[in-house]
Amino acid sequence: MKDRTLKTLSRLVNADLPLSIETLQVEFNVSPRTIRSEISEINRFLEDEGISRIQNVRGKGFVLNLTEEEKIQLQVLNDHGDAEDYLSRDERIVDLILAFSLSEMPVFCYQKELDYQISKSTMDEDMRRVRQILRKYDIDVVSTIKQGVLIQGTERSVRTMIYDVINKYVGSTSTTVEKKTETVMKKILNRYIAMEIFKTLDQVYDQTISSTEESTYRDQMILFTAVWISRYCTKKVVVGSSAETGNKRCSKMKAYTDKLCEALNVHPPEPEIQYIRFMLESFTSENTTESIEWVQAQLLSIQLIRHVERTTHIPFTREEESLHEGLYKHILGLINRVKNHIQIVNPLKDTIHSYYQEVYLAIHAFAPNIEQLTGETLTEDEIAFLTIHFSTSVSAIKRDLKYTYKAVIVCNHGMVTGKLLSENLKEQFNIDIVGVLSSREIDLIEKLDVDVVFSTLPLDYDRKPLLVLDPIIKEEDQQTIERFLKYHQQFKRLTNQSTDATDLFHSFIEIINNSGGKVSKNIYQSLEALFDTHQLKINKKEIQPMLKDILEDKDILLSEQAEDWSDAIRKVSVPLLDKDIIEERYVNAMIQSVEEYGPYIVIGEHIALAHARPEDGVNKLGVSVATLKEPIVFGNEDNDPVKIIFCLAAVDAYSHLNIMKNLVDLINDKEKIEEMVQCNDVETFKDILYSENSKTTETGR
Repeated sequence: MKDRTLKTLSRLVNADLPLSIETLQVEFNVSPRTIRSEISEINRFLEDEGISRIQNVRGKGFVLNLTEEEKIQLQVLNDHGDAEDYLSRDERIVDLILAFSLSEMPVFCYQKELDYQISKSTMDEDMRRVRQILRKYDIDVVSTIKQGVLIQGTERSVRTMIYDVINKYVGSTSTTVEKKTETVMKKILNRYIAMEIFKTLDQVYDQTISSTEESTYRDQMILFTAVWISRYCTKKVVVGSSAETGNKRCSKMKAYTDKLCEALNVHPPEPEIQYIRFMLESFTSENTTESIEWVQAQLLSIQLIRHVERTTHIPFTREEESLHEGLYKHILGLINRVKNHIQIVNPLKDTIHSYYQEVYLAIHAFAPNIEQLTGETLTEDEIAFLTIHFSTSVSAIKRDLKYTYKAVIVCNHGMVTGKLLSENLKEQFNIDIVGVLSSREIDLIEKLDVDVVFSTLPLDYDRKPLLVLDPIIKEEDQQTIERFLKYHQQFKRLTNQSTDATDLFHSFIEIINNSGGKVSKNIYQSLEALFDTHQLKINKKEIQPMLKDILEDKDILLSEQAEDWSDAIRKVSVPLLDKDIIEERYVNAMIQSVEEYGPYIVIGEHIALAHARPEDGVNKLGVSVATLKEPIVFGNEDNDPVKIIFCLAAVDAYSHLNIMKNLVDLINDKEKIEEMVQCNDVETFKDILYSENSKTTETGR
């Protein structure tokens, strides 16, 4: 509790008569609202301690009636000079957990009891709650005579526990928080992980990952690294795991950890380096095909977009390309985080839930599909992060890209605030914002090709229509803006009609291919950016090949006889091997992955999609398919037995997305699957496969 809060409590303890709000307001020179807030905080503290609450006697004021035992329990407040040292129950619990897990010296309960100046019964209750928290991580608390209190559990569990506790109770560990605004929880944390550690990590992040990024991911990565280095420095180490090794890891994570070890002059053994790089990659998705779940993440993102669109009736497919890429990367990281028991915190989750409730609830309903893959319940924080991706697309969808007014914004609150108003205006109206100026730059307006002016402050300016607005457009402001634009509609401009340049785009691709060049993902993106710059519209769905463009007749095998699941993978791989689309090592990689990770390739009822990483032996994009004469059990209880198996050879994470969408359609059409299984000739098989869904079912079970 704050010093004033403790003084308020002390004043009530020693008062012979009820104290009115007015009396306390005068004594502490604060508002009545602040007094009520202090009383609420004190009552929460008293409840935690099992002590009688402050009562509000109508017409008289606040009174605290305590027993003699309760007065003795609180007497410590009168003798306590430094209010910051007196901790609430939550603060004591955090201090105990961090002391047990990060202190290099033995920690004894009797000593903590003296430090906190609490009774033995209160200390016993604190320890009971500590044990209850740690039990969720399979961590036990053991008291010894010589070594004090020890925690026992796997090192990975202990580190995850510390990370979660800090996230839950301490909150932001950003080094940008001013010293004077530090919370008691933050000060407790800094007893065990020095602020200098966080500052060093922040500097290393600037040097190796990004010097401009300011995000939750950054803070969470730095926090997890701080926990890792603190545990390692107390001589607690992890044992190596095959799951934490790989041929190629994220280059930025390697640079980050290498620079960190150099800055702190530490030399962790290889298992520790592998561990921290592996865990930190859960916070990012730089290598989007490194994780074995990369195909599952793509399928989930496609299914999620369709589910949210169907539920909310918002046409998200208009922004499908950019939305899918962001979702895919996030879901890939999400899967890795959840499987490694890392729960990233989203400080805006309540706001997101409130402002985008319809989308949030739709994603929440889809969550079981993700949970089926991860085996863990999806947190509200993760659902909120997914909602952010959709909310960004909502703004783009609502915005009419054919602007009819050109405008300039004048703002003295800073460029960021001006841009906020700019985005709000573009989202809700046909307005093209030419620039954001300060009031010192008003003369520049005449040099700009603009029709109207929006300002966040009153201006003595009458050469163009002017409207003063708050940076955040409220509901009542919308009508004002509409009336303003309608009144000045003589300034409307004709919209620029963009031309569909998809055929032209294909011609560029064909020229590159015919000249012996290779059209990589970067080439695609560079061409797309070039066309966008010149306002040439491209139907991006047509850029990537469909299943029917890739699947040739000789890639279709009907009524194949397979001995088991591994034989089924080998059989369906033959057409791609014959065309040198894949190498033999790719087949082995697919089988080894199932042996190591389980039947993750079973993507729907009776359907399997055999695949591995592109670097495991893929030479070219390709697909093959086989129907099985006798269904095969892969080990997936929900979707066995498999009747149709596809083999996907992907060269990157993007060029096959339309193929994935075709497969998603197939997953949801059980009737079509059964018809395909019964086929005896390739032509009929193709007719069924490429036909419209015979029966549309809801995504998810």
